[in-house]
Amino acid sequence: MRYFFTVLIAGFKAHIIGAFQYRVQEGMALIGLLVEALIYLVVWTTVAKEQGGEVGGFTVGEFAGYFIAWMFVRNITTGWSPWAMEWQIRRGDFNALLLRPIHPIVTATSDMLASKTVAMITVVPSMIVLALIFQPEFELIPWSLLALIPALVLAFMLRYTLMYVLALTAFWTTRVTALFELYFAIEFFFSGRIAPLSVLPEWAQQVAGYLPFQWMFYFPLELLLGRSTPQQAASGFVFQLAWLIVTVVLLRVVWRGAVRQYGAVGG
Repeated sequence: MRYFFTVLIAGFKAHIIGAFQYRVQEGMALIGLLVEALIYLVVWTTVAKEQGGEVGGFTVGEFAGYFIAWMFVRNITTGWSPWAMEWQIRRGDFNALLLRPIHPIVTATSDMLASKTVAMITVVPSMIVLALIFQPEFELIPWSLLALIPALVLAFMLRYTLMYVLALTAFWTTRVTALFELYFAIEFFFSGRIAPLSVLPEWAQQVAGYLPFQWMFYFPLELLLGRSTPQQAASGFVFQLAWLIVTVVLLRVVWRGAVRQYGAVGG
């Protein structure tokens, strides 16, 4: 475990340096995050105004609070990109990773953590600017903010592990774009990313209850906004842990099969 954290920290430092060297790339990622949040914010505040000031239990100001906080949670819970795995395999970069005395997921994790850290430098000021413009309404509850910390950690671990499992399908075929896009379309709708789950049709809310996506995004976001009760928070942690156990077991099983299947290509 000590060796694991030593490698993780070393990789984190290296990726931090690399992230600052590619400032244009980080800037474009921030713009994409900001534009996405703004589109949802404008659309749903407009809908709320036309519906008499409230939709699905959210007022205009609460929608503003939701999508401004959305930027923070979105950055924290961003997971591994399956396209990165596909690219590494097609180029042959994964050959060297498999020869290292530590699982490739450690290198990927340090990269993700470094990117999140650098992005937060610009995400927080952007949230402040949006808050000054749109006047969000939300309630900061001390116990909920404390619960937010482990909720974000578990949300990231769950989404990261699940996406890494999905990425491992590239070991069987190096062209998996269609599968990735199908996954993201489902997650996009049932995670609370496009809108609060309470504004979705009843059938969609029921389906979301059987899927892991809301525990990756909607649950910690509700904690940040102070919209969860202690009972709902406790239930949310149970679902997060249960789904995390499932995905970790799935990762171990799929990884063993993927390594046996792997055929080196590229450089």
